[in-house]
Amino acid sequence: MRQGEADRRDGGAVRADEAVVTDHFAAAASRLPLPPVIEAAGTTILCAAFANDDSLTAACGRMLSAAERERAGRFATAELQRAFVQRRAFRRYAAAQATGDGAPLTTHDFAAEPGGRPWLPTAGGVSWSFSSCRQGMLAAWSCGAEVGVDLEDRARQIDCLPLASRFFDAAEARLVAEASGAFRVATFLRLWCLKEAALKAIGKGIVAGLDRFVFTLEPTARLVAAPQEQGAVTRFTASEPSCDQLQHSGLAAAVVLRMPAVPVRQSHSAGP
Repeated sequence: MRQGEADRRDGGAVRADEAVVTDHFAAAASRLPLPPVIEAAGTTILCAAFANDDSLTAACGRMLSAAERERAGRFATAELQRAFVQRRAFRRYAAAQATGDGAPLTTHDFAAEPGGRPWLPTAGGVSWSFSSCRQGMLAAWSCGAEVGVDLEDRARQIDCLPLASRFFDAAEARLVAEASGAFRVATFLRLWCLKEAALKAIGKGIVAGLDRFVFTLEPTARLVAAPQEQGAVTRFTASEPSCDQLQHSGLAAAVVLRMPAVPVRQSHSAGP
């Protein structure tokens, strides 16, 4: 077979795989309902469940870069490999939805800032955040604010009190301690989600300190303290969107936006 014919065949196979991936996520992904203030900032969050489908996973893998495929191969189990491959293909699908440029999924290569925040070279001015747990994955983007999302499984067995005492603000640790049974785990994970989403919104990971952001949960999730260098608390907006689309009631999800700083208006006094 001539090289040109082989290239055309390979290109046709990649396009067929892309159609499989796109059609799957178009049917499987749902857009999470968000409060008006978050939607007004040009924010979208998609959620999708993982699929136990080897042919889909293979098609997703062919959307990835060589570096991503090599990284996938380092996971210890087939389940972890499948989850990684589908997560990365979902990122590319989200990028295609956000840009609407019709470019192949293989061209939507995300890079990472020093703090770990993902960014897309082909979509300047758009903030991105991703998260996943065993039940599914989230992809978020915003063109009017910096966005962070987190997703956690409430069914996990967690020794909450030592973790809250070590990593949370004292008031938040008391909220966890005052809760009981399954509600204690739910309270802990709600706070964890909000705090991790806030750190992602400023381009940091949890190594920057979960206690740097402080939340209250009553009557709804609300930020009450933030790092001084990140601006006033009023710059941040938090919400806990429902992930009912994943058909799993034991999930905690959070989105946090950091709005652009409002320029200080200079007053000009009239001369004599």
